[in-house]
Amino acid sequence: MANKSSTMKILVFGGNGFIGGETVVELLAHAFDITVVNRGNWKDYDSNIRIRPFVKTITIDRYSLNAAEQLRTAIGDQHFDAVVDFSAYDSDVVKDALKILDDQIKLYIYISTDSVYEVCLPISNDLSSELDSIRPTDKNEYERLRRKDSYGHKKLKVEEQLIEWQSKTKTNNWSYVILRLPDVLGPRDSTDRWWFYQMWIQFYSSIQKQLEISTHLRSSYVYVNDIARYITYILSKTFLDSSTIFYNQILNIACTETVAIHDLLSLIIDELDLTNVHIPIKYNPNTEIDFFPSVTRGGLDISKALSNQYNWKPTPLKQVVRETIQWYNDAYGHYPNERSHMIKKIRRSLLKNDETTYGKFLFDVNQYSTRSILKRKRNEEEEEEKKVVIVDHVDVRSDVGDNREQKFFRHNEM
Repeated sequence: MANKSSTMKILVFGGNGFIGGETVVELLAHAFDITVVNRGNWKDYDSNIRIRPFVKTITIDRYSLNAAEQLRTAIGDQHFDAVVDFSAYDSDVVKDALKILDDQIKLYIYISTDSVYEVCLPISNDLSSELDSIRPTDKNEYERLRRKDSYGHKKLKVEEQLIEWQSKTKTNNWSYVILRLPDVLGPRDSTDRWWFYQMWIQFYSSIQKQLEISTHLRSSYVYVNDIARYITYILSKTFLDSSTIFYNQILNIACTETVAIHDLLSLIIDELDLTNVHIPIKYNPNTEIDFFPSVTRGGLDISKALSNQYNWKPTPLKQVVRETIQWYNDAYGHYPNERSHMIKKIRRSLLKNDETTYGKFLFDVNQYSTRSILKRKRNEEEEEEKKVVIVDHVDVRSDVGDNREQKFFRHNEM
């Protein structure tokens, strides 16, 4: 696959954050030629060394007045197999991009959200399907929903702009795929939501603040690694297999499980093996710590994506929780700046002026982080010791008779 895809050119808007970063790494692993367009912020976790050296970069703020002209100059007459857009929150920036790229691309993958259903007509089912993104015709209701969820409104406007533009394109030489995501879980979450909850639970004995939830609503979640793999699958299916199944498709993608935030927090507690600590989870509709879920309409119907035609294969939620916890456990030692940021965030949100509790919390986190660093070093040393020197046996025949000279050499000396 790598040989075939090495010439495939992908233009990525974003690509240095939570979802985009993971996707770019996955695409790079499959030898795609990546050009990334963003504001030049490479400060999140290790994006500066994990991604930046391996992609072409165009530094543009898509929301600046001269962004379109900058993009036109930077792109020139380059053609791309696909655009993957993680950063469009306004229909105008997509319109500007399409004015430039309309006849220079074949596929436009737009990363949308389940928040679009928040500004649509109510549904009779518990789960929202792709067909439920119907706005109300009543102007007052339209405005009420727009004000209630401006994020969902803007993302749906982007979708509408993309669909309208594609339908009117004269050459009809490109298509779109719209992926609607629920709340995303996984490593390097730039929203800080997961690590906040995990740190709160891990150091509950120090913090002594009960967990609070604002709803019992069951909602959907999706694993960032699954998103990255699926985008890669869509591109491979479209360009390597010459398939048209994804042309102009809208897909909900999520884990198969829908859970309440209470259940998600309980999974974290179980996975951290802290059930014996008896961490209370209290319902408080007015809590200030209200990260999950970000929607009020419930979970997603993913039956379309799960079909054999679209082949969405999500990771089980319990495994998502386990892998995410393990990554953040390692992050305590790997990412001291991000760890410090989370400590300050918990101090402001939970501990406020309680300096005694903060001192104990800080001491315990630092101890845990030190143990994490030492454990990693021990593991690295053990791995070095386990390396076996592979010895090859080579027979070298002499020119006379059957006399043989045996030579031995180490691979690391080659």
